[in-house]
Amino acid sequence: MARDLSRLRWPRLTQRLALRPLSLDDVDAVHAFRCLPEVVVHLSHDVLDRDQVRHRISQRIERGRPGAAEPLLGLAVEELRTGRVVGDVMLRIEPSHSIARMPTDEWEGTIGYALHPDVQGRGLAAEAAAELLVIGFGELRLRRITADAYADNIASNRVLRRIGMRHEATTRAKSLGKDGTWLDDNTWALLREEWRG
Repeated sequence: MARDLSRLRWPRLTQRLALRPLSLDDVDAVHAFRCLPEVVVHLSHDVLDRDQVRHRISQRIERGRPGAAEPLLGLAVEELRTGRVVGDVMLRIEPSHSIARMPTDEWEGTIGYALHPDVQGRGLAAEAAAELLVIGFGELRLRRITADAYADNIASNRVLRRIGMRHEATTRAKSLGKDGTWLDDNTWALLREEWRG
């Protein structure tokens, strides 16, 4: 049975942040960083214009509704001190794979994040990503949560290590990068029983 995202309560407060579902009111704030080459260099999309950001947020809103075929939490990251949206994060969930005769009723997730460059280097990405683990393991009772970070993305790999995820594998030359070189991809993972929330 799918995890019920409608039971989650918002906003989620951390020491310096508030996480809440994205809305169309966030288009300008998200566009302010998703349009920057230095932000999207390691992401699966190129720089986005305002209409593309609106479409992306609309899709995330749809995928966050009860009964969505491909459930995903798309959350705005607000800095409590300023009230400004400084990033967005996501938790995509899907049924765990099974080769048994009886399918499993367990679910797993994948996390991702992007922050405005003017707040990077302050530990906010780790703070937001750690809260995704709280939501995923603590409330949705996911069995496993993963994240991917290209090997040359030092900052993102540091975030995943800092929140307690385990480096599980490096896939050599997995993706063609935006600069034309082949990129190694690190997979990070954590099981519910390993999580020390």
